[in-house]
Amino acid sequence: MRMRDGSVAFGLAAMALALAGPAAAQQQRYDRLFVFGDSLVDSGNAQKLRADGGGADPAPASQSYFEGRFSNGYNFADYLSTYIAGGPATASERGGINFSVGGAQAAEVAGDASPSFLEQIDTFAKSGATFDSRALVLVTLGGNDVRRELANLGTIPGYTPDLTSTVQAMSTGLTRLYAAGARNFVITGLPDIGQIPAVTSLNVPALNQAGTALSAGLNTAFAQLVGGFDRQPGVDAVFFDLFNYQKAIYQSPAAAGLVTPGGTLNTSTPCLSVPGAAPNCDNFVYFDAIHPVTDVHRAIANGIATQIGVAVPEPASWALMLTGFALTAMMLRRHRTRVRVAFA
Repeated sequence: MRMRDGSVAFGLAAMALALAGPAAAQQQRYDRLFVFGDSLVDSGNAQKLRADGGGADPAPASQSYFEGRFSNGYNFADYLSTYIAGGPATASERGGINFSVGGAQAAEVAGDASPSFLEQIDTFAKSGATFDSRALVLVTLGGNDVRRELANLGTIPGYTPDLTSTVQAMSTGLTRLYAAGARNFVITGLPDIGQIPAVTSLNVPALNQAGTALSAGLNTAFAQLVGGFDRQPGVDAVFFDLFNYQKAIYQSPAAAGLVTPGGTLNTSTPCLSVPGAAPNCDNFVYFDAIHPVTDVHRAIANGIATQIGVAVPEPASWALMLTGFALTAMMLRRHRTRVRVAFA
């Protein structure tokens, strides 16, 4: 993929710092990660809600989806939570503070079964959870809003895309979280929806171009919104430019710590579409037609962590952390007849 945008320099610099390890980070200032968003950061809510409603599993383990995530492993909210709190993000439907749900849009759309940003905040308010000075809030939304507009563009003659309601919902949601006591925020942009396999496989170049333009425009609007929100008293709000970080990963995958047999990334074919490839998806960017593989998620988490001054564990330390978490989970499963866990 040829890069014409000089903004990838930001992503490459962030990658270099992320791979430098703890010495490149400031003293840890957060101890909990609250998450609001869509399937990029959902850690099992969509799966639990669908099961409770008698619906089909949206992330079946039989297809190598990992523990309710829309990937073959942890997502970037999980990795960031591990860096901050010592363990992956737990879904709110399973007693945690990750309120994101796969399929969610920022805007409220009539008939949409997935809870919007404001509806996720309603769920948070009912949960009894509270923010303190060391809580960090991660918000990742917008991709499904762009996909909605692309669907309308492709099916409604003369349709003009409009993401005004998406930007307004983001503004209202951040204001509500601030009123609830949150002060530390990371708002990510969205990836280039025009280049996800679900769109490119349609073989309609105009939709690819529209998806890219809408994604870039919404990222710009979010960045401007976050810049204004950051001026609120006591607020520390950071915008992470996922759109351009994705470009940086494509341009220099090795700098992002990605394994690239043959020296290049497969940016167009989902791992799941190749028989026998999953769950080992080395060289792939996408796990399915929409969502990245866990290694890309980890690269994104490292970029976010570096930008906000959170230490990124060395590879050996990270492996030990995951092993410890897995052993703990295994022991709980073995003794679940004697251990009771209360879920919200």
